Amino acid sequence: YERLVLFYCAFIALRSEDAENPVGLFDDQEIHGEKSIYAGKIRDDEFPHALRVFKDRDCGGIRLQASVLRGELKKKPVWTAFITTHIESQRWMRKAGPKTIHLADLQRYVFSDDYTPQLGPQGQHELQFESSRDAKDFMDRINELADDQLQHARTQDGSIRNTRPTLRLELGMASSHNASSKPDPPPTSDASSSSTASPKRKDAPSPSSPTKWQIILDLILYTPKRCRYDPANPPRFSIWLNLLFAFAGAFTVANLYYNHPILHLLAQEFGVSNERASLIATLAQAGYASGLLFLCPLGDVFPRRLYVLSLVLFTSTVWLGLCLTNSFAVFCSLTLITSVTTVTPQLMLPLVGDLAPPHRRASALSLTSSGLLLGLLFARLLSGVVTEYTSWRNIYWLAFGLQYLIFALLWLFMPDYPSTNPDGINYFRILYTILQIFVTHPLLVQACLVGFCTSMTFTSFWTTLTFLLSAPPYEYSTLIIGLFALIGIASMFLGPFWSRFVTDRFIPLFSVILGLIICMVGTCIGTYTGTFTVAGPIIQAAFLDFGIQTAVIANRSAIYGILPLARNRINTAYMISAFCGQLTGTAVGNHNFARGGWISSGSTSVGFLAAALLLCVARGPREKRWVGWGGGWQIRKDGDVAKKGDEEKGSVAGGEKDSAESSQHVDEKKERETGGNAAIDLTKVLQR
Repeated sequence: YERLVLFYCAFIALRSEDAENPVGLFDDQEIHGEKSIYAGKIRDDEFPHALRVFKDRDCGGIRLQASVLRGELKKKPVWTAFITTHIESQRWMRKAGPKTIHLADLQRYVFSDDYTPQLGPQGQHELQFESSRDAKDFMDRINELADDQLQHARTQDGSIRNTRPTLRLELGMASSHNASSKPDPPPTSDASSSSTASPKRKDAPSPSSPTKWQIILDLILYTPKRCRYDPANPPRFSIWLNLLFAFAGAFTVANLYYNHPILHLLAQEFGVSNERASLIATLAQAGYASGLLFLCPLGDVFPRRLYVLSLVLFTSTVWLGLCLTNSFAVFCSLTLITSVTTVTPQLMLPLVGDLAPPHRRASALSLTSSGLLLGLLFARLLSGVVTEYTSWRNIYWLAFGLQYLIFALLWLFMPDYPSTNPDGINYFRILYTILQIFVTHPLLVQACLVGFCTSMTFTSFWTTLTFLLSAPPYEYSTLIIGLFALIGIASMFLGPFWSRFVTDRFIPLFSVILGLIICMVGTCIGTYTGTFTVAGPIIQAAFLDFGIQTAVIANRSAIYGILPLARNRINTAYMISAFCGQLTGTAVGNHNFARGGWISSGSTSVGFLAAALLLCVARGPREKRWVGWGGGWQIRKDGDVAKKGDEEKGSVAGGEKDSAESSQHVDEKKERETGGNAAIDLTKVLQR
């Protein structure tokens, strides 16, 4: 087995020198019969490498292999080492730091002439991981392999004594649980249930049995194997994952809007005035705004899977109190708390930007954003229908069940994508850089101002529509008014198709302008005909929802390309401006409707849409300055934009100043050097 591995790795290393047929294009760089147990990133000989652990299915041999991570020599083997006989000893592997592991003995077979093994201060073989998560995950996998060997030895010997839970090496430091680093759940057999014992690992202490809460926590934080991140084979963003994010976003953001149609029922239930009951909706919006500002930026620091699952589980559990409480003060408090943690859809959108390929990013974002808008409208419709025929608490029980369903689906299928800043960033610096990013990138400012105007128009329409339809000449019931949401829902299904065939093919500003024109046409028709025919508001609802969705998706597609490492902070800046637009639309729309009626509030929306169009034409799509049309009027994307890979790296001001292109160029240059340029003598390699 070992000679076969050495020959094969040497052959692959030699063939990787063929520039016309790089090894990364072929599927035979792995040996048939070997199973990949672990994959992570290490910093080896000052260059980034992919470290993998393989186990042979036939003989049980275990080995490490470091390969070039990216660039022209991607997947070229740099070194391999056989560790089958080493892993049973606890003294062989020791954690020397959050990202550093020392191995007492390691015979490396090197396939690159210019490679120098990395050693510790006392000559130990050192593995320097790029994140503490990868280091912990590596130790857990090695522990699992060692336990498997002990189990196999126990079966062979037939001497079973004192059955105990799976042994694990202690990390030697306190660290937070990480979903991607959780091994398979250990057997929970009790030590007292058997009088026999398995052979113990050399020098291994006897750990205590895990508690019930530890088992539950391990189960929650465990990552299924299909969801674990492999740098050599990153997760693919499929249509099913896109639909899952859209579904999760829809029924998570819906938590904010279930109370809107039933505020009068809540006032009766808790014995308060209608004005005081409206505090519930206000607290929901205030909590959501707080979450956008204080929780969303942490998506640039924490691994998104663990972060999203934690927020969804917390929201689901606290939501139970809303279903049961009879206190108005408690209901308001829990509404505020759950609204703060209902920001998970805004964490999923930047993740979609990371996972989706650039030439499909707009359509992927469109599908996920459609879920958010669907949740906003569907929540009001569903709440109105359910409370029309049953108790208002049933809509909250339904939301409770949906939250746990979302948690289960995300636990099963959400990929464990690594943190974009594994070394961490100071929290207060994160908040400060949001302001820095906002004032240093004209494209973001332009998108935020347009988003403010469109959000104002959207909320102003849907807020004042109720007043129009409930008064003469229409005098519709609450149920009929709620059914108007179906108009907006129907128009949203066109969004993904529009994004696929228009937004993905043309510059984002072109789609923004088209969306604003559609909004303008619909708003003018609805404003100036809505007082005498219901067809006006119907047309306005359809045009406004479709046009705003088109503009929002195009804006998101544009701003997510600014700083890939700061997408959550960019999303926070954009959403704060949109949220301010919603608050303005509600206040201004109600004020103008009270003073001048439907035409007055609608005319204000026309003015805001005109301002948005002026903002679009003031700065061209390729202009680098704040105002102008430098770079031309070409509406099609540049040829290289739709084809280039999503390997660009962003940075933020104050310590992250290198541009995306220069960072990528430097990394790939180093990776090419890592692979070696000289031909390798096969005999020399096998001797080493």
